[in-house]
Amino acid sequence: MHGRGTTDSAEAPYRHPTWTYTDEQLFEIEKERIFFKEPLLVGFSCEMANPGDCFMFQDLEDINVLMIRDSEGKAHALLNSSLEAGHVSAGDLNKCGENIQHLPCEEKYGMLYICLDKASELNIDKHLADLTPWFQQWDLADTQLIGEHVWDLKSNWKLALDTFCEGYHFDILHKDSVGDFSLGNISQYKRFGSPQRHHRMTFPNKPMLDLRGTDDKDWGMEIQTHFQLVHFIYPNVSLLISPTAVEFFVLYPGKKVGEHITRYRSYWRGDINRASWSGGGAKENFDFIVYVVDKEDYWVSANVQKSLNANRRKFSTFGKNEPSLINMHRNFLSAVGLDPDIKEAPDWEDLTGDKKTGSVAA
Repeated sequence: MHGRGTTDSAEAPYRHPTWTYTDEQLFEIEKERIFFKEPLLVGFSCEMANPGDCFMFQDLEDINVLMIRDSEGKAHALLNSSLEAGHVSAGDLNKCGENIQHLPCEEKYGMLYICLDKASELNIDKHLADLTPWFQQWDLADTQLIGEHVWDLKSNWKLALDTFCEGYHFDILHKDSVGDFSLGNISQYKRFGSPQRHHRMTFPNKPMLDLRGTDDKDWGMEIQTHFQLVHFIYPNVSLLISPTAVEFFVLYPGKKVGEHITRYRSYWRGDINRASWSGGGAKENFDFIVYVVDKEDYWVSANVQKSLNANRRKFSTFGKNEPSLINMHRNFLSAVGLDPDIKEAPDWEDLTGDKKTGSVAA
């Protein structure tokens, strides 16, 4: 990314098959091989800061997980189909009985991770890989929850996730909102992980233009207010981190392939009246982001899904200026055992042995 307005790019455009947003068999396999196998970031430490604090994770189909901190301060994830917050005390976690199952759970760098695979050896550092040093610096534990908003939307979870992975639409879709202070179609892109499934996109804000011709040695820490750091944490989190706020979006498949749930939480650092990158205090910032996503991003996503459901086009073309989308979707295909360059939907019966449900053999 340079002052003359270029952006990090992929080597070539990528034709992505649109059946990946509408195929019922693929949808079931994604849930089984991705959401029931991979580490899932479900929240931040500040949401259960004290012994006995808890919250429920219920956004994934028919899954109830109680996140609770025990009397010694350790976080736990308890799985039970009828479990409700308040039915288990912090001091009695070892006396819960056989009907309560402990899931892999780890807390580090202010983040709470779980895995729905009971046999998983959850390791946050291994999952984040070379992103780990960055999270060590950001001190996400020292934040406070400002607000939460949930969308139950008729769009595939991957289609909604696409919204957070490119910036060329800022000047068009967000002309009077995000586009008012952010430079569109300009970003720095970097992949992380092994394999490289996470990414970070750096979007410059318009005040950065005032720094042209100045010595970067004189910029100081305030330079951080001149850009937005948007992270994709595989498989389903978009995380915008700034000196004042942390915007946490986590997306889950819905009951049908063309449905999903997005849970958005806004966290604040320090004084809640301190101005954010969008110009307002904590509550104003939260309301602003809900408005932008609801009225601009997700309105478009729902209408695109309608078009995809009608099977009006076979491919979407991700341009060279969308390297994040290309890498993300290729990784999703690899995760379910498909060739990242696949064009036509496979014969699911050959792959799974169950053409009706698409369930994957153990």
